[in-house]
Amino acid sequence: MIVVIGLPAYADSPDGEQCAGGLAVDVAAAARRRGSSVELVGKVGNDGAGDAVVVALGRLGIGHAALLRDPIRPTPVLAAPAADEATELESDGLEARLLPEEPDARPALEAADVELALRFLPAAGVVVIADALSEATTVAGVEGAAFAAARLIVLTPAGAAPPAVPAEATVLESPLDDDGSFGRLVGVFAGALDAGVEPGVAFAEAVASAGWEPAAE
Repeated sequence: MIVVIGLPAYADSPDGEQCAGGLAVDVAAAARRRGSSVELVGKVGNDGAGDAVVVALGRLGIGHAALLRDPIRPTPVLAAPAADEATELESDGLEARLLPEEPDARPALEAADVELALRFLPAAGVVVIADALSEATTVAGVEGAAFAAARLIVLTPAGAAPPAVPAEATVLESPLDDDGSFGRLVGVFAGALDAGVEPGVAFAEAVASAGWEPAAE
């Protein structure tokens, strides 16, 4: 089983159906498509957008027993660029914005949330920390993965200093301009590790699935 730790958002799909979005959801969905059992540890608001996220996760086959509700802060929304920005998408790499823009105005995972979730998900074979969390919350994820003897994958924002993790953990930096392939890469990588594939082979499979080219030696 794969446990993805991160914060989902509400988004509208191109065909107008309500769905869940964000890097954690991208990773979880890609791992599920590869055939893994996936649980998402996260938090959304106690609102209609949060309800829609829960329904969308269910449709994707992603477990959400550890998806918590924040009674105060709203579910984040992935908002498409404004019409006058659309023509700049290709040239400037504009992406959907996460609203509210201030992190403190959005739900956040606490260390106790992650500790409790991983305690009740002891069958985890792979743990993915998909979003930037507080230091204490990250430590809780690292310790929970170690307790479950699970492989650990930690994703960091581009340019950010990597957190302190065990030497055997995999740390991947999110690209500045992502077309969605990074989440697919991480999900396939996690799914392959969960299936017992050797890490080097698993990563090569993930790179190929994302359509990326290996860096030249």
